[in-house]
Amino acid sequence: MEAFKGRWVGWALALVLLLAGTWSNGVHAESEAVIVNTIGMELVRIPPGRFIMGSDPAVDPDAVAAETPAHAVEITRSFYLGRYEVTQAEWLAVMGAQRSQFVGMRLPVESVSWEDIQEFLRLLNDREKERLYRLPSEAEWEYAARAGTTTIHPWGDDGMLMEKHAWFGYDQGNALKRTHPVGQLAPNAWGLHDMLGNVWEWVADWQGRYESGVVVVDPSGPERGRSRVLRGGSWNNAAAFVRVANRHDYQPDYRNGAVGFRVAMTER
Repeated sequence: MEAFKGRWVGWALALVLLLAGTWSNGVHAESEAVIVNTIGMELVRIPPGRFIMGSDPAVDPDAVAAETPAHAVEITRSFYLGRYEVTQAEWLAVMGAQRSQFVGMRLPVESVSWEDIQEFLRLLNDREKERLYRLPSEAEWEYAARAGTTTIHPWGDDGMLMEKHAWFGYDQGNALKRTHPVGQLAPNAWGLHDMLGNVWEWVADWQGRYESGVVVVDPSGPERGRSRVLRGGSWNNAAAFVRVANRHDYQPDYRNGAVGFRVAMTER
């Protein structure tokens, strides 16, 4: 009965957003626009819209308190997001040196801290005068990862499909214990690869609690904090962590072979 009640509340909120005319439903025409920058990064245009952020324990058995309450969020402006996690080739082109644990030009860069990424973004912005590169907000990340869906994963609630969409530490223990080249598995509905699994992705926000109530517009997290948020899970996580609502956080100087990022971009 509680599970049914939780689903009913989620469906009712989704219906309200749909009737408001701003619910993000599948591939929007704007999201098909792709740009390629001077170092070969592919970025997909993400349309504005509303979505339900977070998880409901009555629906998702792996939900934890940090992901609740599920709440409505509005993204008011379109933005671009990397089709792939930032690769070692792209990091090398900007920074001139590597620091990843697993070596390969098409592998995601990892072992980079939130602070390291700020220098990468500064140098990239020096090259790309008409575009402003940044980390996505936590809300932008989840909105893009969901790509119009309301399920536990962007492909639905069927955990048996995970191996087609995400590199993770399979419970059966049959995965290679390392990162994988970006873009090998199926993308979400907006053409974004590896939003779940492969490496955790730093986002811009300080870690904070969600609040329920009115629709939250373009949230950017707390103004200060002790740790920054990571999203998406990684190659060494069990399936319970590789969910679109899952949140993690570390201090900004933290580095690990399972931690990387992807860039967001807005036109200046």
